[in-house]
Amino acid sequence: MPKPVEKWLVPLLVTLHAFVAVPLAYSLNIWADEASTLFTTANGVRVAFSNLFTDEKQAPLYFLLLSIWRSVDQSIFFARLFSVICSLLAIVVFYRLAGKIWDKRNALTVTALFAFHPYLFWASLEIRLYSLVILLTCLLFAFFIDGFVGDEVESNRTDQKRVRSQILFAITASAGLYTNYYLGFPIGGGFAALLILRKWGAAKRYFLLMLAVGVSILPLFYFISLQFADRTATFQEAKSIAEGVRIIWNHFLTFALPTEIYTPEDQSIYSTLRLWIVRLAMVGAIIILIKNKGRELDKPSIAFAAISAISAAFLLFVYFQLGSGYVEIRHAAVYFVSIYVVVCAIAIKLIPEKVRTVALLIVLSSYGYSLATLYPNNIKTGDWENVSTYLSANENPGQPIVVFPAYEVIALPPYYKGVNKLLPDEK
Repeated sequence: MPKPVEKWLVPLLVTLHAFVAVPLAYSLNIWADEASTLFTTANGVRVAFSNLFTDEKQAPLYFLLLSIWRSVDQSIFFARLFSVICSLLAIVVFYRLAGKIWDKRNALTVTALFAFHPYLFWASLEIRLYSLVILLTCLLFAFFIDGFVGDEVESNRTDQKRVRSQILFAITASAGLYTNYYLGFPIGGGFAALLILRKWGAAKRYFLLMLAVGVSILPLFYFISLQFADRTATFQEAKSIAEGVRIIWNHFLTFALPTEIYTPEDQSIYSTLRLWIVRLAMVGAIIILIKNKGRELDKPSIAFAAISAISAAFLLFVYFQLGSGYVEIRHAAVYFVSIYVVVCAIAIKLIPEKVRTVALLIVLSSYGYSLATLYPNNIKTGDWENVSTYLSANENPGQPIVVFPAYEVIALPPYYKGVNKLLPDEK
């Protein structure tokens, strides 16, 4: 593909993603988790840090960065803009990652589909850490390919580039773990990938670097132990291996060929059709791979398949330890990029040129349906803005407003300016 086309196409993809995401970031209401982020980050870095381990019970970096970001502007839109920017940067970094795996034409095609993936739009519109997690995952994988999976050293220059990529990988891994503990899953998967590829020297360097990363996050271990103990002490529903696998499988389906990001109670005809398309595609891919003894699989494909498998295993472990509430689709952001890369790699290798147009139309139809159903009536869960309008129009003084579930009350104050007290108002 000519360089001038390459130069303007990626900025165009970034612009188009922003063209869709920015108006929605302005118009959508917040839901409870976003309200929690706003509460945590409203009063500067010091207060945010003190709230992190008591209220959020999460790693600190995203919330500290957002508290600094919001010191410029306290609006909901400006808080969401941080996520949009992270997603836009993720598109640019993903193109660099794709260029290390495929030729220019395929890299641009895969990046275009990544830029319009409904899950990336969803992450852009959350005042939570998910778009930052996707950005960090893209960075991790780009440095991983350059630092550990590439061909053996050919010159001093390539050796220096490899060492630099390994150091940047370690720095990004440390920042990632300070952002989201689950980013440890693909990091662990990277070590497994190197063992499967029999890159023993790279695996040894990887292991030593990860020990250094472990030292860098020692301050987190104490807080992780407290948070883990607190969560395991709460009531949890009965669990089964079948249910855990079903949850992980649904995440895979959403990343491979999305329909509804949040699965409805009654499965739609589109989700059923998607399920059979993916099933048949997987059977066909397995047959071709067995017939050709896996010769189509290159090193990046094998590496990302291993990373995806290890990430899925860790998510399953979390399900058994903490319950389904901690492996919902939003928590699977660490799983998104590796699954997307694996699916694209297999599709490029196995789908003949003459039927790729049909496959592309299926994917685009899937994206269109998923985006159309992402925010019905242009609202998020709770619709607290309209709830506030209703309350203000119908209330009288001396009528306390009680919200159930209690946690949801945090989403009402940004909209409700009435005369009555919102309960619960503490603890």
